[in-house]
Amino acid sequence: MKKLIVLVLVLVTFFGCGEELEFNTPSFQAKKDGNLWEAVTYRANIDNSGVLTIVGSDNFETVTLVVNSVSIGLHNVVTTTSSASLLDVNNMNWSTDNTPDPSVQIYPADGMIDLKEVDMEAGTVSGEFYFNAFNESGLSSINFNQGFFHNVPLGGAITTDPGVTCNDANATVAATLINYNAADPMDANFETVCNAYKTALETQITACGDVGGTIQATIDGLTCM
Repeated sequence: MKKLIVLVLVLVTFFGCGEELEFNTPSFQAKKDGNLWEAVTYRANIDNSGVLTIVGSDNFETVTLVVNSVSIGLHNVVTTTSSASLLDVNNMNWSTDNTPDPSVQIYPADGMIDLKEVDMEAGTVSGEFYFNAFNESGLSSINFNQGFFHNVPLGGAITTDPGVTCNDANATVAATLINYNAADPMDANFETVCNAYKTALETQITACGDVGGTIQATIDGLTCM
């Protein structure tokens, strides 16, 4: 009996430490319409007016959270200038700023961003979020819940070129990836298609950052010639 108790205590201690280590790792994830959505790149920026923007991308879709200040606590995406949006793989923008069609619902989109920590010394932000957003027609909606961002790096510019936003860069990558996957390596046009995809990925790094080096690893794995 004593051996069993000791074994249980050891297992509890082991798994408890494992969960703590996982939570202390920078991350950005949520459930999108009930399915896990997890970013592979993420970063945050505070502009001159004090607006905090947090962006996460899984290399196909991009979630953007805009918080109207760096004040710790709840920020309603409807009653304030805060907002939440998703740019999907088809370049469709789902936003809490979009108004639902009256035939769907009379209430506006909703959501909350709970800013837990803004550590200027460490250069990170952490918090939780959920939101319901509509497409531009207002006829369809998506739901993100149980969302959190933890130790997301601060200070990286959202984009170094005002003409190329992170959303634009992700959309271009998605489009060129489709062409790349459909191209035959033996085809005379393959080099052009491959280089277009490579350029789109390089632009994505510039506009969005590349925490963990995932995008650069994809570039390094390309053989365009």
